[in-house]
Amino acid sequence: MDILNLVIGLFLIGIGFLVKVAPDLIAGYNTMPEEKKRKVDVKALSTFLRNGFIAMGASIIAGYFLFKWLGFPLIANSMILIVTLLGSTILVIRAQRFDRNKRKNTKMIYIILASAFIFVAAITTFGLIPAKAHIEDDSVRFSGMYGLEINYADIGKVILADSMPPILMRANGFSFAGVHKGYYDLEGYGRSRLLLHTNRSPFIIITKKSGGITVVNFRDRNETETTYNSIRTLLHR
Repeated sequence: MDILNLVIGLFLIGIGFLVKVAPDLIAGYNTMPEEKKRKVDVKALSTFLRNGFIAMGASIIAGYFLFKWLGFPLIANSMILIVTLLGSTILVIRAQRFDRNKRKNTKMIYIILASAFIFVAAITTFGLIPAKAHIEDDSVRFSGMYGLEINYADIGKVILADSMPPILMRANGFSFAGVHKGYYDLEGYGRSRLLLHTNRSPFIIITKKSGGITVVNFRDRNETETTYNSIRTLLHR
């Protein structure tokens, strides 16, 4: 199970209860002058936000398990992204109806939301850009998000495998559309680094002398095999 979905979901639910108990934590409202605060139906606003955050948190948790059970891992792993983007947009826009002050910054709200969408789209696009293997005389370097360079002197073993250890948890990484990049906990290996562009084999499993492993593959099977053969040749020269 990706515990990140559970943590984020529970965090949003907690935020929901918190803003109801302490409305002064609501962004925008907490910086208003007293005369403007009196024109905000803060009781209804805090209730609306509480319900919204709880719904977002529950949707992330339930959606993750539901789509994983239905066999749609892509949607399951995207629940945080989908729910937070859609949910925050709806909350920001709908929350305006509780404010009876004259609005001068409505355009700014939409600019901020558009910027958030562009930022998320840019991160997603960057994460989906395939890494490239750069084979050098003394090391192999993988480009792109969570790219790395490994010196051959630090490699204890490299194999080409038809399967890889199951992923237990994403610690700090990017997962979308079958792409997994970053740091993950693998069964039997603990914290490991992944640069996976597909869930299909083969997988290059590089074990460092220090004990950590890196698992790499590409969408093109031939590219994976060619990269493995190049690393193996230079490693055993």
